[in-house]
Amino acid sequence: MNKKKTAADKEIDISSLSIVNTNAFSPASSSGSGPVVSDSELRMFGVTDDLRDFVKGLTSITFQNFPIQDEGEPSDVETTESNVRKDLSEWQERHATLVLTTVKQISKLRYELCPRVMKERRFWRIYFTLVSTHVATYEKQYMEEVKRKAEEQIKDEKEKESSVVGENSSQSESTEKNLKSKTSSDEQELDSFLLGDLEDSDGGPDDGDASFDDDFDRIGNSDIEDEKHSKKDTGTTV
Repeated sequence: MNKKKTAADKEIDISSLSIVNTNAFSPASSSGSGPVVSDSELRMFGVTDDLRDFVKGLTSITFQNFPIQDEGEPSDVETTESNVRKDLSEWQERHATLVLTTVKQISKLRYELCPRVMKERRFWRIYFTLVSTHVATYEKQYMEEVKRKAEEQIKDEKEKESSVVGENSSQSESTEKNLKSKTSSDEQELDSFLLGDLEDSDGGPDDGDASFDDDFDRIGNSDIEDEKHSKKDTGTTV
């Protein structure tokens, strides 16, 4: 025999359903299967006690009545494992993931509102506008750190390139010096060879010149002898 549910029974059913939905998004239910998040990472992405205290005062009405215009939403936007939209910034994406897994109030609001009341994009735009004064400092610090690391990486790459160029330049200079040294050595050897031939030519006896001198001496001596004989003949005649 089926009995009609009383108002009390209906109230119990609704209460039970509410408890199930709330627990489904609580940190306790997700901590068993999800990775353990360190306190330092939570702080880096702005999930602080101050933020938790602030979001306790947020309700679905807060989101529904928030004065923000809807924008055209691309249909092909990817989502993360936690169903967080990929069109958020890197910091916002990680913050949203951590908030959904560690702050029960936000995970519950998102479940109630998306996508039945508002789109995912609108929900996160409203959320980050509401909590901006509580998380802006952490986002700024994170972005500055990312920028600093990027600049250091670029600097390291330039130093490596300069080092490689310097090594190549040193090798080229060494090769050029070796070539110059070899060329200079070859020139010295050629000069020594040529100078050696000239010294041999100038320092040695010249057979042609000696023969010419001998002939000249003979002619001179012959003239003297003829003159002596001529004088003798003249004296005899007298």
